[in-house]
Amino acid sequence: MPTASCVGCGANVPDVTGPVHVYMRSSPGCWQLYGEVTAQDLGQAELRLAMDCYAAQHPGGAEHEPRQRQSVAVHLTSLCLHLEERLPAAQLMTRLNRMSRTVLPLLGTSGWPYLPPPERMGEVTVADVRPAVPEQRVARIDDWAGAVWRAWSDQHETVRGWARLALKGR
Repeated sequence: MPTASCVGCGANVPDVTGPVHVYMRSSPGCWQLYGEVTAQDLGQAELRLAMDCYAAQHPGGAEHEPRQRQSVAVHLTSLCLHLEERLPAAQLMTRLNRMSRTVLPLLGTSGWPYLPPPERMGEVTVADVRPAVPEQRVARIDDWAGAVWRAWSDQHETVRGWARLALKGR
């Protein structure tokens, strides 16, 4: 099957036509791989991480799309809380579902700021996770999360600040 570079994350993905996410900028083959990964037998934590990784690696359009700015902010904050604070998936979901209502007022704004994305989205993508055998899937998703978080290193201090505010709502 022919392949192409995803317009969002740069992964080598199937060159197919088909649907893509409404506001995340990706190639149809990448969106297809993401659907295949999330359809696998994943635990709550792995599914949460996969969502966070995919969203953070497909930030295109955020400079003009408020939903995309929110997506990038919330998913990067989730990665921060998971990787640096070791917050369990269930607690992450609770915090992130109300993050805009709790954090934005503390920031004194009604919308998330634009975070300039990194030049490279990380050395691990959904294309690396999809072929992982079940015994390696959790480790591969963890690798993906670490790669995405490292890729966004220029924004760590901002995101850590949001994470601290999100934790205040304990």
